[in-house]
Amino acid sequence: MGVGAIEQVELEDVGPIRVETRACPQCGADNTARAARHSRAPWTIKDCGDCGFVYLEKAPVYDELFRTLAWQKNWKREEKRRKKARPLSYRASKLTRFRLHMFPRKQVDDLTIRFARPGNVIDIGCAGGKRLATLPDQFVPFGIEIEEEIAAQADTLFRTKGGRAVNASSLDGLKQFDDGFFSAATLRSYLEHEVQPREVMTEIARTLAPGGIAIIKVPNYSSVMRPIMGLEWSGFRFPDHVNYFTPASLRQMIEGVGLNVRRFNFFDQMPTSDNMWMIAERR
Repeated sequence: MGVGAIEQVELEDVGPIRVETRACPQCGADNTARAARHSRAPWTIKDCGDCGFVYLEKAPVYDELFRTLAWQKNWKREEKRRKKARPLSYRASKLTRFRLHMFPRKQVDDLTIRFARPGNVIDIGCAGGKRLATLPDQFVPFGIEIEEEIAAQADTLFRTKGGRAVNASSLDGLKQFDDGFFSAATLRSYLEHEVQPREVMTEIARTLAPGGIAIIKVPNYSSVMRPIMGLEWSGFRFPDHVNYFTPASLRQMIEGVGLNVRRFNFFDQMPTSDNMWMIAERR
C-alpha cells in the first residue's frame, strides 16, 4: 500500500484502529519500498533514503493517536507489555536509570524563566495545564490540547492568569493565533507524537515573536542505550511515538523552518541519555 493509504489494524487491549502510510515527515520522500530499520508487527520504522530522518511508517490517524492512544492512556499498557515480554531487559533498564540523574534534571518552567522574555507562553500538548501553572506573573499561559476534558481543565486554570487553552489539534490550534503572539513555546515530550512535526514547527516559528524561543524535549535516538536495549529501548513506544530524532535531524528540522538553535550543548544531548533538550529561537 502506498503513501496516504489508510487501513485498519487490531491492537491488543485497544481494538481496531485506523493507520495511514506516511511519507518522510521531514522531506516528503516516499520510502515504502525501502527496507525497514526496525519492526515489530504491525509497526515498521524506516529511515528516509533522501534525508535520513527516522520515523514510523504506518502511524495512527491523528484522532486515534491523540484520543484512543494518548500518552496518558497508552504508557501503562506499554510498561505492562515490556515487563511481560522482556523481564530481564526491563529490569536492566530500571536498574540503570541512575544514568538519567548524573546531572541536574531540566525543567520547562526553569528554562522558560531563564531564557524567555516576559509575555505569552504556549504549551503544545498542555494536558491539564500544570506545566505552566507555576510560571511568574510576567508570563501569560496558553495551551493546546486535543483531549476535550483535560483541555477544559487547562482552560479554566489559564484564564485565571489571563490566558486560555484551545481544544484542537496542535496544527489547527496554532492557526488561531496571530503572527509573533508568543514569547515562548514549550514542546516537552510532544514532538515525537506529532504526525506532522515540520508543519507544527512552521506554525511555531510563525507565532513566535522575534527573539522568542521554543523549548523542545524529545527522545534521543542516538542514545547508547538504544542498540543495547534493541526494541525494548524506552524511546520505542509503538504506535504513539511516530518520530525518532537524532541530534542532527532535530537541528535539521528546526533550522529548516527558519529558527536558530540557541542552545544545544553536550549536556543537552548526552549519548548516555535517552532524551535530549534544545532551545530554538526565532530570528
